[in-house]
Amino acid sequence: MMLKSIINKIPINVAKLTLVLLTSLVLMVNLFTIDRINSINADLSDRKNEATWFVLQLVKEYSNLITQVSITPYDNAKVNLAYDLTWSRFDIILNSKESSRFIAQANYRSFFEQHFNKFKNLEKSLQLTAKLPDLRLPLLKRIQLNFDQIIRFINDKFRIENPIAEQYRSELDKLLTLQKTSSITLVVLVTFISYVFWLDASLRKKIQRNDALTGTLNRASLNEDIKHHSSWKSYELLSIRVHNVLEVNQRYGIDYGDIIIKATARRIMSIFDSDYRVYRYSGAQFIILHRKSNKSSGNNHLRELKNALSQPVDLSDMTLVLDVSVIYDPDLENDHLLERLTQLSRRPLETDLI
Repeated sequence: MMLKSIINKIPINVAKLTLVLLTSLVLMVNLFTIDRINSINADLSDRKNEATWFVLQLVKEYSNLITQVSITPYDNAKVNLAYDLTWSRFDIILNSKESSRFIAQANYRSFFEQHFNKFKNLEKSLQLTAKLPDLRLPLLKRIQLNFDQIIRFINDKFRIENPIAEQYRSELDKLLTLQKTSSITLVVLVTFISYVFWLDASLRKKIQRNDALTGTLNRASLNEDIKHHSSWKSYELLSIRVHNVLEVNQRYGIDYGDIIIKATARRIMSIFDSDYRVYRYSGAQFIILHRKSNKSSGNNHLRELKNALSQPVDLSDMTLVLDVSVIYDPDLENDHLLERLTQLSRRPLETDLI
């Protein structure tokens, strides 16, 4: 709720732009760290410690896989390419002549075989994520966890004898920390972006369903809700029409006509709880629907409605009186609902209350 209230204070387009810029910045950091890791690997490739070089290649490709999975929109082709490259690095470490001899002598083979099996198990999850993008965040956390275990193992077990190579390893540790931080930031930003776009879609849907003047539901919402609740057997229905809107418009101006429409809507909504749906059906007509039940309290609401709508609308320069008529159908069958709404929209209402 706190997050939603903060976002509500910021224009949605500004929030989107800010998140996109932050995501782009973090992606640039990721690309820089990958590029630097690649540069270090290029320097170390000419040195004697082939096994260490292959491990660094694995780290580079693994970190690139994390980046590709983090990027929005999800590019399945690039993710699969990054996966295949990382797979090949595991294969080289375990099966190449130079590397396999080293890891066997150092008793590291079981560790890499175990993580290679974990990595191969990701393939089905990647295929599923391509079809269901909502699974990306759990997949990303899983990949990051496996990656962190490999990094800790490398930091604990691998030592490069050459002083220059040791200096590179120290720099690599810093780069990997930066890459991990930026990856976590990417996850957070992807979550924020998803939430902002969801909130934007919700707001757009709400705008489409609500009447701009009164804040009640509109006629399109009424049609949608009738279809959605087609299984309901019967309804309570109230139809309320303000008769003197045209007269007020002609005498005082359209703004004053809007005032009495809004005043009517406010008084209606103050009486009926959320179980009752209030719709602005036409310019000066409101429809209230409620599912018929033994606990329905329509008659009590009618008395409250009479008292509320009989009160004048006090303005600074004048007082306006509401000329309102109401029809109440306490038990309207679903099959007759559309026909009844058509009747109510085509002819003046009888004055049952006021």
